[in-house]
Amino acid sequence: MKNIFTSILVLLISISTFAQSHKEEVTKNAQTYYDYMTNQNFDGVLDYMYPKVFEMAPRAQMKAGMEQMFSSPEMKIEFLSNDVTKVSEEKIVDGITYAAVFYNSKMKMTFLSEKDKPEEDQKAFLDFMKVTMDTQFGAENVVSNQTDMSLVINMDATMFAIKDPKYDGWKFIGNDDAMKQLVDSIVPESVRTELIKTN
Repeated sequence: MKNIFTSILVLLISISTFAQSHKEEVTKNAQTYYDYMTNQNFDGVLDYMYPKVFEMAPRAQMKAGMEQMFSSPEMKIEFLSNDVTKVSEEKIVDGITYAAVFYNSKMKMTFLSEKDKPEEDQKAFLDFMKVTMDTQFGAENVVSNQTDMSLVINMDATMFAIKDPKYDGWKFIGNDDAMKQLVDSIVPESVRTELIKTN
């Protein structure tokens, strides 16, 4: 009886350690991915992206799109912070391991093209942009600053971590409306439903 008790205890401890280690591993990798995004290291970001994404949008094209978005003469985009807040349990489907990553992101948009315009025009533009962003992210999550013509957006979001035997380590794919079709084609519905809705 004592041996059975000891065996069960060891098993429970090992399961607990495994669950903890996958969350720690995903958190560490996701934080590196977000740090690359914050520092605009696009090659680093793309290295952590789930490679099947590149079958639909070539890597070079995605990098060019990122560079264009972050170097626009009209608007400067900066990530002030990206922090992992939670990692779900794992779910394995057809030999591929999935987890959901919940994170908080703070992004700053500075409207460079408006800086030399009259103050009244600046205010009208910034008010319009704030209302637009309020609709998407909630008024409480958008702060405007006319002094430097910027909006700071605070958002809670999710992405999927994927460990596929075909690739090395954990890879990631964003879970947002813009990526919905792509995510739906890569992440099984059972995974999306269970990992996002139960956390």
